[in-house]
Amino acid sequence: MPDREASSLAAWLTERPGIEVICRVRAPFFAEGAAIGAPQAVQVADRWHLWHNLSEASERAVAQRRRCLRALSRPPPNPSRSPSPKKSRPVRPGRPAIGSPTAPGPGTGPGARC
Repeated sequence: MPDREASSLAAWLTERPGIEVICRVRAPFFAEGAAIGAPQAVQVADRWHLWHNLSEASERAVAQRRRCLRALSRPPPNPSRSPSPKKSRPVRPGRPAIGSPTAPGPGTGPGARC
């Protein structure tokens, strides 16, 4: 194309009436030019931009949840180093002991973001 104008793309497409599919980038002038110049054609996103957009979104999602992912990747505590039941702190009635199957885990409180 000589420029990035919708009218230029529309004119180019009008000269080629058999076009059925247009693979394009997300630029608005491409969408407009394709719709005007080849209204019968199906517009699809090109593979490179789909993968590029997906990878950027994935990187943002991982960066936003980095703390949670680090916590999940830590190895479990070594059972041979855990305190014996005799040395554990007393539990208040009605509350599960820390580390018990019914105790809430880290990051499960009202302010948790994971």
